Parts: sequence; C-alpha cells; structure tokens
Amino acid sequence: MSQRLSSDKPRATGGRPTKEEAIQRREHLLVEATRVFLNDGYGLASIDVLAREAHVAKRTIYQHFGSKAELFGAVIHRLSNRIFDPFPNLTADWRPPEHVLTDFAEQLLMQVTSKEVIGVHRVVIGEAHRFPELAQQFYANGPVRVLAVLVQYFDAQNQLGILQISNVSLASEQFLNLVLGECHRRILFGIDQTASAEAMEHQVAGAISLFLRGYQR
Repeated sequence: MSQRLSSDKPRATGGRPTKEEAIQRREHLLVEATRVFLNDGYGLASIDVLAREAHVAKRTIYQHFGSKAELFGAVIHRLSNRIFDPFPNLTADWRPPEHVLTDFAEQLLMQVTSKEVIGVHRVVIGEAHRFPELAQQFYANGPVRVLAVLVQYFDAQNQLGILQISNVSLASEQFLNLVLGECHRRILFGIDQTASAEAMEHQVAGAISLFLRGYQR
C-alpha cells in the first residue's frame, strides 16, 4: 500500500496546504487512482477503495473531481498529457509538416501503446456497456484532445498554403487512425505485448507518406 506524502516545506497560514503541496497531493491521488482502476476495473473501484488507497477522505475526491467518472477522466487527461507535453504548440513549429507530424506521431504511438494507457483502454472496452460515462470520459480526455491539436495544426497549414485540406476534422481522424493502425490494435488485443522502435517508426513513416500524398500541395 502506498505511503502518505510528506513534505518539509512550510505550510500556508491557517494550516492549509501550500500550492505545491496541493499539486503533489492531486498527482498522488491520480497515480493511486490509475493503479486501482487498472487492478480492480472501473466497476469495483469504489470511492471508498480509491480514498483508502490514496490515503485521503472521500470528500476530498468529491471536492476535487465531483464523481468517480470525473476522476477517471482526470486519470486519462494525465496520461494524455504525456503526448502533448513535448509539443506545447504545433502551429508554432515552422519545420516542414513531414518533420512535425513524424515527431508528434512517434510520441503519440509510443504513449498509446504504453502499459498504462493500454490497460486503461481495456478497462473502458470491458465496462463501457455498464458505465457509458466511462467511454465519454475516455473519449473526451484522450482522442478528442489529439484531434483538436491536429485540427488546429492542419488548419494553420491550410492557411499557409502548405497543405490543401477541405475537411480538417475528417483529415485529423484519418491521420490518427493511420498512425495507430495495426500496431496499436495488436497490442490492445494482447496479440503483441509491445512494439519495437523499428516497428513504430515503420508504422509512422507509412502513415505520414500516405497522408501527405493526399493533402500536400
């Protein structure tokens, strides 16, 4: 069982945690929630269990997240941050699209095939029929975020005259599916446990080559 967080930094006045402590506690709660969801599934991961494993009061979870579904959404949001952190703003990257999209796609594929993300994805697939809010939180905090970044980037490339895309939303969906392809599907289904760096590079290179042949001026 996880240990309580400790800190030798001074507390804010009135006994309230400092901003840094509050961030650390939230991160700790999300780490523990991820572990519980992966181990127990969504249905069995009650607020009581989540609070106990994270060493917090149930009201703390409700105050920060509102519900178990919102907490699950925050877990997905935290995992998807790994994709976006290296790319604060794709539209500010002036390199050719081939280079920008290659870096983004390789990071995307590496993260979505990680053990944690695959595990959470399997939880969603297994329990979404009983908990539709689960699928909603997963989609909103995962794929929708990726698609929004791509839409913004492709729209900017359109305006610069570098790409010619009549429907950037559709093109974003096409790009995402090309990048994930069988590499992601085989790991999700447990056919492969992981993919080599060479296999991921091959998957990404093929996806970008096909995509740009269709949309590059």
